[in-house]
Amino acid sequence: MKEHIAAVHKQTIAQAAERLFLERGFDGTSISDICAASGYSRRTVYRYFDTKEEILYYIVANGLKQLRDRLTDIVQAEQPFLAKYEHICKAMRAYYEYCPVSARAVRQFRPPSLDAVTPTMEAIFSLGTDINDALSCWIEQGIAEGVVRETADVMMTVYVFSAQLHALFDLIETKGAFLLPTLGKTKEQFVAYGQKMILHSLAKEPLP
Repeated sequence: MKEHIAAVHKQTIAQAAERLFLERGFDGTSISDICAASGYSRRTVYRYFDTKEEILYYIVANGLKQLRDRLTDIVQAEQPFLAKYEHICKAMRAYYEYCPVSARAVRQFRPPSLDAVTPTMEAIFSLGTDINDALSCWIEQGIAEGVVRETADVMMTVYVFSAQLHALFDLIETKGAFLLPTLGKTKEQFVAYGQKMILHSLAKEPLP
C-alpha cells in the first residue's frame, strides 16, 4: 500500500514537472515552480526526488517504458518485416509526440561518469537496451526474409534507423510551419515520404 501511495505522489509531481519543462524548458523551471504546480511542499517533493534532474530522469524512463512495451509487442507479433515497419514508425512517432519531454531529453542526453549514475539513470540505460534489442530482432527478421541487406551490421543499423526517424520527426516539428506550405504538402504526406525514404535505405532491393 505504501509503495502504491508513493508511486501516485511521484507520478503527480512528475506530471506537473513535465508540463512545466515543456512550457519553460528544464533550466527555466525551478523546484519551487514544480511545488506550486503539483501542490506539494518542497519537503514532500524532495522526499520522492533528490534533485530536479531525478524528476526529469523519471519522466524519461516513463516515456521509454511505453515505447519499449509497444515495440516489444510489435516485434513479437506474427507479421512480416514490412508490415511491422509501419507499426514501428507509428510507435516511435507517438513517443515523440506524446512524450516530448522524454524524447527531447534522450536526444540531448550525455552519459555521465560511472560514479554519477543513479538508479533511475540505470533504469533508462536498461530501457534503451531493451528498445535496441527489440529493433535488432526486427532487423534480423528483415535480413532473414531477404528484405534487408545481409551485409547490414544489425546494431549499427538500429542506431542509424532510430536517428533517422527522430531527425524526421524533429524536422517536421521545428521547420514544418515553413516547409509544408513551401512544398505544398501536408504533415502526413511529408512524414509518409520521409518514412518511405528511410525504408528504402534499409532495403536490399528497390521497393515499390
